Amino acid sequence: MIRVVGRKGLQLEIREERKVEDVLKELGLKEQSFVCVRNGTPVTRFDTLKPEDDVTFLEIFSGG
Repeated sequence: MIRVVGRKGLQLEIREERKVEDVLKELGLKEQSFVCVRNGTPVTRFDTLKPEDDVTFLEIFSGG
C-alpha cells in the first residue's frame, strides 16, 4: 500500500512493480515536493516499488 502524507492524504494499492516516477505521475504529485520512503529507506524516482513494499510519500514543507 502506498500512502501520501501531507495535504493530499491519498492512498493507492499497486498490483505490479512500478517505478517511483510513474506512481508520482499517477497520483498527480510533483517530484520536487515529495520524498519517497520504501520500507523505511528513502529512494529515488528511478527505484522500483513492489506490491509488498511499505511505501510512503512525505510532502516537503518549509516556512517560518
